[in-house]
Formats: sequence, structure tokens, C-alpha cells
Amino acid sequence: MARRRPRTKPGSDLISQLPEDLKHRILERLDTTSAAKTALVSRQWMDVWLRHSKLVFGWPRGEEDEDGFKYIVKTITNVLLLRTGPVKKFMLGFYREYHTPEQSDLDVWCLFLSRNGIEQLYLGIHPNPDIGEKFTIPFCIISCPTIKTLYVEGLDLCVPVCAPHGGILSGVTTLAFTSAEFKVKASKILRVNIPDLEELSLRLCHGIDNFVFSAPKLKRLMILYSKSTIDWKWFELHFLGITTLCLTVDSVLVKPARNIQERLPTAMNLQVIKLYDFAFVCQKHIVVVIQLLKKCPNLLELGIKIKPKSHGIYKEEEEEDDFPDLSILKDPNSWFDDRDLCKLKSVKMESFNGLEEEVVFIKTILSRSPALEEFTITESVDMDTSLASKFKRKMTTFPRASPKAEVIFTDFECLISSVKSLFPKF
Repeated sequence: MARRRPRTKPGSDLISQLPEDLKHRILERLDTTSAAKTALVSRQWMDVWLRHSKLVFGWPRGEEDEDGFKYIVKTITNVLLLRTGPVKKFMLGFYREYHTPEQSDLDVWCLFLSRNGIEQLYLGIHPNPDIGEKFTIPFCIISCPTIKTLYVEGLDLCVPVCAPHGGILSGVTTLAFTSAEFKVKASKILRVNIPDLEELSLRLCHGIDNFVFSAPKLKRLMILYSKSTIDWKWFELHFLGITTLCLTVDSVLVKPARNIQERLPTAMNLQVIKLYDFAFVCQKHIVVVIQLLKKCPNLLELGIKIKPKSHGIYKEEEEEDDFPDLSILKDPNSWFDDRDLCKLKSVKMESFNGLEEEVVFIKTILSRSPALEEFTITESVDMDTSLASKFKRKMTTFPRASPKAEVIFTDFECLISSVKSLFPKF
């Protein structure tokens, strides 16, 4: 005979009797405002909320006035100072043009976090364009030994000259900056040792050359749309150990770009390369990419996002001699030898326009990749349908070094441009 479920007394509080670990999991799935309201249910929920270690703050919809913004800033301060336990994860995102906290507010919040066990920190603050003020990451954060994951957007990194060499970002494993500038006082280069760093992402950043670091465990490096030139010596420090490299081609096309193949060591560990803004109409782009690929004998995956026609072609340099020798382009059969591309299995090309240079590149890759399994081509959004059909038929006749190689055409969509973003959305 089935046992009857005991009846619940009218008015009894079942929500407050939930296990504590379940309450924490519920709070994790709520933004901080909703979590704080939930804490008002009972004393038990309030106790759990004050010990909750993951906080997410952002600019809520409908809050456009200055008074509302000041209330939010005050709320963040109060929520932090009322914590009775460590704060392991903290996310803060302000993306309004005319409402951002003061640098002093950020300093207070970060000082508290650095003293209370912060492990994952996400800061996104864009300055007021009229005032032109720019925020700086507080030194207590970059010197905090407990931080493992640090994502920063819209804040500059400025390190004092007297900062200890081994005391900066010492415990960080994942580091990401966007719209940031690396500043060093007294015009000196910042040299730091980040022993546990495994993943680094730099997007739309200034002064990357000022940020010279040693990271023996670095595996994934992403440099996209850098606003300053990068010397190849900067890459040489990390080229041997990384397994994944994501670059805009203009980042490769910097002084001295001539003979990149001779300057760079062979990257035996590099297995994935993703190139953005590849302008096939620019011969210099093609040459430096060929030289780069020849240095990666164990490459398994190649992604290429072609630069839109409406954008600029490439960076102009003062001295033409700094560019690579273009004579190699005369004979596509000489681009790669039998040792190159021998393990390449997958190629994805996005925004294919049907240019002759693009077709020659595809044909060469197919004929020089004995392990290739899939070559996916995504057509440009404005490519003519009849032209696309013509190239599909033409490419079926291209010789292939791999009997398994399959050429796949798809309509316009983001294949490699949707590479897993290192910056979470607030």
C-alpha cells in the first residue's frame, strides 16, 4: 500500500526550509537585484544571501537619470560591505555613455574584493566620451594573489615602476583586455612574470609592446584589432608554447615583416590558427600568412575571416623594405612543400567574395593538405547567387591531396567570427 504524503500545514514556509546548497544555486541563477529581493523572504534566505560568493551588477533597464545611477552605485557599495563571507566571483558592467561610477568608487569596491578571496573578476566600464575620463585598474587587483580569471573592458592598466616583478597577476590563469591601454610610468616597458597564465586575449588595445611578460604555461593567445604596432620580438616569447593563435592579419603585418619565416622559430605545439580581416587583394597579407603557416607543421585547424571590401586594405608603413618579398606569389606551387600542412584537417573560410586570389589560395591548400577532411566556405553576404554557383562547380574540379577532403559551401553566417568570446555579456 502506497504511503500517503504528509499534508503541509496551511501557512507553513517551505521555501525557507530548502537546503542551503540549493539556495546558493538558486541565487547563482539570479542577477544581484533579484537575489537581494529573494533574500527578503526570510531570515534564513538573508543569511545565505549575505554569505553568497557570486555577485553580478549591471545597469538595469529603465534607469536613465542621475539619481537612479547614484542609487545603484550606493547599492553596490552596501552589498559588498555587508558580506559575511568571501566574494569569489564579481561581475560589473556599465555601458551607458553618461553614467559611470567614479574612480574612487571602483577603488573601494576592488580593495574590498582583493581582501575577500576574489577569484573571478569581470569589469566593464566605458568612460563618458564628453569628459574623456578613462578608468584605471586599481593596483590592488593586479597584485591580488587570489585572482584566477580577470576580464577587463574599458579600463587602462598602469603599473608603477617600483612594482615587484613577481607580484603582478601572479595567480591569473585567464586574462582578457578590450579597449584598454597598457601604460608604464617613466616610459619603461612593463616586464612581469605570470607563471600560471594559460589564456590571453587582447582586443582593441593600445601599447601592447609595453606589456612584456613571461608565461611558460600560455596555450591560447588572441590579439584582435590592435591599435598599435607589435614587434615580432613580442611574439617570439610565446610562439613556441601556444596551441591556439587568433590574430588580425594586420597584427602580423608590422615592422619588421620581411622574412618572418626566418625570424620565428618553428611552432611545434601550434594546432589552431584563426586569422581575421584577411585582405586577399593585398599581396603582402598573402605572403605573411604563407610564412606564418610554414612555421606550424602540426597545424590541425585553420580559420580565415576575409576582410570586407568596404574596409581599408592594410596598414601603410613608412618603409617599403620592411614588407616581405612578394616574388613567392608568382608560383603558387612553391608556397608550401611536403612538410607544410601535412596534418591540416579542417579549414573554414568566411566571407568568400570569389576573387581570383581567394580561389588560388583555396586551390593551393587543397592540393597541399594530405590529411584534409573538410574545407568549409561561407559566401559573402553580398555575393551574387549565380557567381556563387559558378565557383561551386569550378571547385569540384580542383585536385586534392587528400581523398577525404570535402568542400562545403554555406550561406552567409558567422563561422569563425563567433569564436567563443572571452568577454561575457553583462
